Amino acid sequence: MARYGRALAAALIILGVIAVPALAQEEGEVAVIDVTPFITRGDNFVDLNGDGIPDLGDLAEGFAGIWDDNVGANTLEEFDALVSDRIELFDTTGDGSVLVGACGGLAISYDEFGMSVDAMIDNGDSAPLIDVISGEQAMTSGNPFEVDPAGTVAYWGFTRDLASFSTSGEIAGVDYGEAQPSYHDHSWTMAVMGVSADRGGDPNQRDKNRNAGLIDLGEIFGDIDTGPIDLTELRANVKAKGAIIDLYAQGDPSGRRLPDDFDQALIESEAGGREFCFGEGWVAFIGSGPPLAATALAGILAAAGFAGLLTNVRPAQSWRSSTSMPSLGS
Repeated sequence: MARYGRALAAALIILGVIAVPALAQEEGEVAVIDVTPFITRGDNFVDLNGDGIPDLGDLAEGFAGIWDDNVGANTLEEFDALVSDRIELFDTTGDGSVLVGACGGLAISYDEFGMSVDAMIDNGDSAPLIDVISGEQAMTSGNPFEVDPAGTVAYWGFTRDLASFSTSGEIAGVDYGEAQPSYHDHSWTMAVMGVSADRGGDPNQRDKNRNAGLIDLGEIFGDIDTGPIDLTELRANVKAKGAIIDLYAQGDPSGRRLPDDFDQALIESEAGGREFCFGEGWVAFIGSGPPLAATALAGILAAAGFAGLLTNVRPAQSWRSSTSMPSLGS
């Protein structure tokens, strides 16, 4: 089978065959937040199971950034070169979640039948990530973002047009066109459970401020041989984090990389007053297999990375929009 996937961003964005839809919700539970205005690209995302969350539709594949690690790893040597498991600043004891910076978006997880499992949203302001179903803070250890490992995750991200963003970059030979506020010459990085999962960046000469993508976990995990563990039945809680900084690769045609070992304080320091986004929180894979301890996840992540499970194997669509994003409660 073809291997697809793009994991958290923002952040952001992340990494049983279970025969029932709507795994995350109690029977009859309906979302308290209408997320349809935040679905800015794609077709046929309509609510089929009556829980107030649009079920899985169609979303075309996009293009990776020019500095993205977009081919994954095909050999053990390539995997070792791409992925670092020596991250000291990864704290798996904290039970909260955070998303700071002028970025926000919507993520919806679906089961293998395309029915919604869980959803969370961020308004791109100082408020925490919100669970669309309950209205409570999302991605905490007590309320993780629930994901069917045999299913799919869809996401739509945005940045708000602030005067504090750069309006162009400084890569020689790149035509940045008309000045528009956005991330330019940017670099991003992400990590999962103390393993550096991926990194990249782009000059963004077209001033893109929206993106959307799908992570087809059923396809990805179904292609990975980890011996006795069937990843489509994975049951484990995972902490993930990611960051992006405006102009971090300013003037560097090879794309200066963010550190693999990072936390919020380091990203704020590296940003040096430039716009940035940092997020971290908890994801629960709710497959039908036995619970997997955190100490066993390193081998799973290594196997996934070795198979090419990096975020840009199936990159997101990105585009420029002059339409203002809605605000929760507006």
